[in-house]
Amino acid sequence: MRKVIILTLIQIVCLIPLQRAFGGSLTIDSPSDGQNVTWRTEVKGSVVGARNVWVIVHAMERSDYWVQPKAIINKKGQWQANIYVGNETDTANIRDFEIKAISSPTEKIAEGQVLDIWPVGKLNSNVVKVFRNKP
Repeated sequence: MRKVIILTLIQIVCLIPLQRAFGGSLTIDSPSDGQNVTWRTEVKGSVVGARNVWVIVHAMERSDYWVQPKAIINKKGQWQANIYVGNETDTANIRDFEIKAISSPTEKIAEGQVLDIWPVGKLNSNVVKVFRNKP
């Protein structure tokens, strides 16, 4: 646990200078923070200065970070990805999730891969906290 916290802090400290140096930006515009989502959710955002976007989902009560299908980016820099938030059994998904997008990861990642921490990319989006099946 201590190792994960230290690695996460190092990532945060390094991200801001990296994004400024590359002059790009990456955001998640939808879903919004605090929103209820379904098992299959469309994530949308915008990107400047990158050609690929990967979306990562993290269940708050677990230490796994799931790499989602690669996003589709249009010529205006708007991107979208259909992601999986938990699994399709509604009763098994009453929990909180975080969603983050990255571009040009520093290490190779692939759809379906499970990671121990957030991957680092050339660009890193805001983290959006969403909920499954909360009343």
